[in-house]
Amino acid sequence: MTNNKLFLPAIVLFILSFTADKNIVEFRYPKNKEATVVMSTDKFEEFDKEWRGTDYYYYSNKNKDSILCSVLFYKLNDDEVKRFVDFPRQLLGSPQTSPAYPLAYFSQYSPTKKYEVNEQKWGDLSTDFMFRQTDIPEFEGQKTNQKNMFAYTMFGKDLFVNIHLSKINCTATDSIFMRQILDGLKKKK
Repeated sequence: MTNNKLFLPAIVLFILSFTADKNIVEFRYPKNKEATVVMSTDKFEEFDKEWRGTDYYYYSNKNKDSILCSVLFYKLNDDEVKRFVDFPRQLLGSPQTSPAYPLAYFSQYSPTKKYEVNEQKWGDLSTDFMFRQTDIPEFEGQKTNQKNMFAYTMFGKDLFVNIHLSKINCTATDSIFMRQILDGLKKKK
């Protein structure tokens, strides 16, 4: 009985040792104050930010363990809303907004699609985020052993968000850590 009383506090302290020192990073779409994603990690020290037309892009320029992170707020035009949100919603009877829409869009139009293998997708279309991971063992003849992990969400009917983590020469430990970062993502309420 005494061992059980000591065991629970030890577990709590162990878990807190991993979460207490993490930084909170917020990614915002400047034209919509409601569109904010929160990430809990200490791996990324700074992010460059830039407008790309109506899209807003974050990129980690300083990081620990060579894990790269980027976040793209992709603003859909009216035609894209019809094609990538309204049409599948009507066809499948899906919710008005769902992370499944940006997951489908970014999976289909991935710039590295021809190099990607071992694709896995997970998540529920009624939650805030859905996820995907791929491996790129080789890029244009060069061995890379690159792991790519993505989280997708959306705000309103016309703003997709693509959160991307990647690492070249990725180990199983790196992969688990990247997955933990994505699992901890939240929409700011």
